[in-house]
Amino acid sequence: MRAIFSIFLSFLPFVGVLTSCEEDIVIDAETGDPKIGIYGSITTDRKHHSITISRTMDFYSDGDIEMISGAYVFIVDQTDADTFFLAESSAGIYETDSVAGKINHSYQLNVAVPDRGDVLHFYAESTIDTCPGKIDSVQVLKYTMFDVVNNDVYKVCPYFQTTKKNIYYMFDMSLNETPITDTLSRKALLHLGAMSGLYYNGVEMSVIYKELNVYPHGIFYLDQTLTKEKIHKGDMIHITLYGIPKGYYGYLSDISNSIGSNPLMGSPTNVRTNIRGKEKEAVGYFYAASCIHFQQEVKKLPVE
Repeated sequence: MRAIFSIFLSFLPFVGVLTSCEEDIVIDAETGDPKIGIYGSITTDRKHHSITISRTMDFYSDGDIEMISGAYVFIVDQTDADTFFLAESSAGIYETDSVAGKINHSYQLNVAVPDRGDVLHFYAESTIDTCPGKIDSVQVLKYTMFDVVNNDVYKVCPYFQTTKKNIYYMFDMSLNETPITDTLSRKALLHLGAMSGLYYNGVEMSVIYKELNVYPHGIFYLDQTLTKEKIHKGDMIHITLYGIPKGYYGYLSDISNSIGSNPLMGSPTNVRTNIRGKEKEAVGYFYAASCIHFQQEVKKLPVE
């Protein structure tokens, strides 16, 4: 059974305006009863962190996603033994007070979900890893591959010092007040591997990518024929860089592969989850992450 469940994403641009949107995540699940979908996070940003709880439904159903109200939700800082209780702000959306996660601390999400006269219990654990100290700058350049230039695509290239401890990164981007990564499938992912510890887009990378002629390396690729992605001088680029767990990196990769799967090649592998429960299986993901913010005005555009 192909199933979907709902995820609400929130972005906080630097001007302080909150923008939200909803994305239906498609998963492949075996035929059977609907599953509980749980998604959310805690990061080092001081804000209201949210958890979304819904019920999966058949992909071909024409009904609305069922958001689950009345759940009991809390997050435990297992390092400090602090507990953050989440209140339901709207149907299926549960929020903490304004709190901030701490680097190297482990967090456990606990959820009790009412289910047709019964109560189902789920939990998930995640640890906040390190993150680079800062992004130093960003360049906006034309997209080039093997000496072929695409004049309709601009790449956004960040410069920052990576760490050796964490090799999995995720990026959010807004152009002025408009989120570019407004769905999970559009978030930019970076797996450094052997390049961990290098200065991203620094001298070492210029040597590594010399033959491909893609240096500096871009994180976002913006189609200049689309109004939403078109960049002008004076625009403000906002980037949030997250140090994320390996499992969450894999989850986002699964989401991307499922959305872009070829129906003639069969169903993709089930999207992984770290949500656990004794009474019933669940889907979704809870992750803890460190993050840093960067903003820069676009001073010049690529030369025609």
